[in-house]
Amino acid sequence: MNKFRLNIDGKEVFGIPGQTILEVARENDIEIPTLCYDERTEIYGACGLCVVEVEGNPKLCKACATQIAPNMIVNTKTPRVIESRKTNLELLLSNHRGDCRPPCKLACPAGTDCQGYVGLIANGKYREAIELIKERIPLPGAIGRVCPHPCETACRRGLVDEPISIAWLKRFAADHDLFGEDPFMPEIAPETGKNVAVIGGGPYGLSMAYFLRRMGHEVTIYEAMPKLGGMLRYGIPEYRLPKEILDEEISLIERMGVTMIPNVKIGKDIAFETIRRDYDAVCLGIGA
Repeated sequence: MNKFRLNIDGKEVFGIPGQTILEVARENDIEIPTLCYDERTEIYGACGLCVVEVEGNPKLCKACATQIAPNMIVNTKTPRVIESRKTNLELLLSNHRGDCRPPCKLACPAGTDCQGYVGLIANGKYREAIELIKERIPLPGAIGRVCPHPCETACRRGLVDEPISIAWLKRFAADHDLFGEDPFMPEIAPETGKNVAVIGGGPYGLSMAYFLRRMGHEVTIYEAMPKLGGMLRYGIPEYRLPKEILDEEISLIERMGVTMIPNVKIGKDIAFETIRRDYDAVCLGIGA
């Protein structure tokens, strides 16, 4: 195949028709900065950091999106190029958060730090991973099994090959902790002297109790059914969510100091007014 001869920064190089300036430059160890370019994905050319001067073209060209031509003369470090790159970078950063929130986290209804615990698991830091997960999800073993994982639909890794198995990794971290010698117990704030009644022992009520107890409040859960768990226990089959997993996670919440009272129907076995009178606050978590 015939090759094109071109000149980049005074260096004579060769490229195959159809290649971009950036591709030829990289093959010849000529540095052109980029932010949005990845050879595994479709060319986007949004960042504007790879602009170069091409002799005969009055406009700056994006090296990632401009194909080479015979006898092309390219300059990558002229004052005009450097100033344009600086301006483009300043514009990108002017309205940009210091810590980007990734699409997986934005897609998670609980706002879980998905990329955080995936990275911790990848580095073998399982204890730190479950601590991070439980900042948002008190029942990760159960949720890791039944969550429809919208985080994976939004995962940018899918642009390259396939999404990371975020829900399975959450489940792994939860099981590793749950059946280890020393399951993670969150730090509880100093006692506030306030007591809270949570009506409903499903995932919503259990989650409320978990976070309220972490804040130092005394918490009591009232549940109408014989066992706590709500839809997780009575609506999801055993093969999908083993009751052993659910029981262990509920047990951890109970060990935090949460009082759990099953087989009590508010308004029948105990008056709601009595609950309101005896507690500083009442939270309704009756679910569906």
